[in-house]
This record gives sequence, C-alpha cells and structure tokens, in this order.
Amino acid sequence: MAEDPRHAAGQPTYEVREILDGDAWVDMGILYRCHDYVEAVEFALDHLGRRDPRRTGAVGGLQVIKNADRGRRETVWTYDHAEQESRPDPVQVWGFDVTRRWNLPTGPVQRPTPLRSRLPGRA
Repeated sequence: MAEDPRHAAGQPTYEVREILDGDAWVDMGILYRCHDYVEAVEFALDHLGRRDPRRTGAVGGLQVIKNADRGRRETVWTYDHAEQESRPDPVQVWGFDVTRRWNLPTGPVQRPTPLRSRLPGRA
C-alpha cells in the first residue's frame, strides 16, 4: 500500500531540492514535499529569500521536481544563480527597472500640442 493515499490515487507530488552551483547532478537533498505546484514554488521562493535575500550565490540553485505516476520525474521550475547573473539588465532592455514600483511624476506634466495645431493650414 502507498504511503500517501493521494499519491496512490495518481496525484503528483512536488519536491523542492537545492542543487549546488546550479548543477543538477550535485543534489543537496529534498527541502520540501507537497501536492501543489504553487505551494512548492512559493516554498522555493521563500527559501531563496531567507537564505540568499541579496542573491549573492549562497543558494546555487533550486529545482521543483514533479513526481508523476509510474515513477516519471520532471523538472517544472528552476532557479540557477549563475544564470541570473548573466541575464541582461532590465534598465538597458526596457529603459527602466521593471522590477521596481513605478511612481507618478512629482512635477507638472507637459502635454503634447494638439495635432490640429501642428498641421499646416489649420489653427
């Protein structure tokens, strides 16, 4: 008989695993196990926030692995510190930092002139 009746009924389980330096072959073990994908990813992000809040590399990598029926395993979410360092700067890509809250301008906003006044022969 199965350990968990939900797993026996065909529901997948999700494992959060820490990996060393983003190398999936160097598995540090299971940190958390649950039956909900969102719960597993939330745990992984909370773990990352507690252990490496400034993303200095204290956590080399995390994986969420889905264990399905018949022993099938699939990696469904990953975090790799080395990969995060090589990503492009959002300010250079978008012109502003997309990860920060945008505030309204503090001063008066200069509105563009109406189109009618810019067309020749119209005023």
